[in-house]
Amino acid sequence: MRLCVLVLAVAVAAVFASQARSASPKVAALQVALFQRGFYHEGFDGVAGPVTRAATRRFQRRHHLVPDGIAGPKTRAALGHWGRHELGRRELRPGRRGWDVAELQFLLRRNGISISLDGIFGPATEAAVIGSQRGAGLATDGVVGPQTLAVLRRRRGRLSRLAEHASVRAEIDRWSRHYGVDQHLACALAWMESGHQPNLTSPVGAWGVFQITPGTWHFVENVLADRRYPRNVEGNVRVGLVYLRHLLRTFGGARKALAAWYTGPGRVERHGIGPRGRWFARTVLAIRIDC
Repeated sequence: MRLCVLVLAVAVAAVFASQARSASPKVAALQVALFQRGFYHEGFDGVAGPVTRAATRRFQRRHHLVPDGIAGPKTRAALGHWGRHELGRRELRPGRRGWDVAELQFLLRRNGISISLDGIFGPATEAAVIGSQRGAGLATDGVVGPQTLAVLRRRRGRLSRLAEHASVRAEIDRWSRHYGVDQHLACALAWMESGHQPNLTSPVGAWGVFQITPGTWHFVENVLADRRYPRNVEGNVRVGLVYLRHLLRTFGGARKALAAWYTGPGRVERHGIGPRGRWFARTVLAIRIDC
């Protein structure tokens, strides 16, 4: 089983790497802009192929521009706000939209999270950014500045990182089925907690893919499961899923369970979800479909 997981991880990483070599965030942003203006209806793959060039020429002819299939300054201006803002010229945060947001979303996809591309910085993009920041040891504010962009643009070690992410997702899928937990929900939660980094440790001692604190680990082993789990990736995933299953059963739904995960079960029982728990649940659920 472990060999199968490793083979799957390497294969997935190789596919991502192959796509990344032939794709461009700028082309992906052009595809999104043309889509938003009604001229492009294919996938956002970042490849400047004949379909993208033909859509660009159609747009140019409609706007009385030279139909050369190249998104130069005049074409970008005609695209309106979907063609504005070079990536890195402004901070990106929830509510932003435009060319640079589409580039950001493409970079997030290239770094292992299958986020949808629409050029709008919504909750799913925020969750993808936070997971990337957490995995890189940056401040998890969901705001994309120079440091976050540098991490997302980094090419060195990308293949090994993608293989590691794929291996983590395979473990989550395997044990989610075993424990009867929605694998997409588990994947999204793990991304928000660690960016799927298996050896991440927080200042308060939370560790691993699901950022399990020593107290939660002890509770799962001694109260929920009555057994010991290995201190490795598999053990961390299993402890996280057992605890998540407990919260889902206790609170009867994903929103309250996620709020309890983030702010503590006692707080949710006494005071309800609350603003912090509501934000966390909303953000995790926004990226659930992309995991």
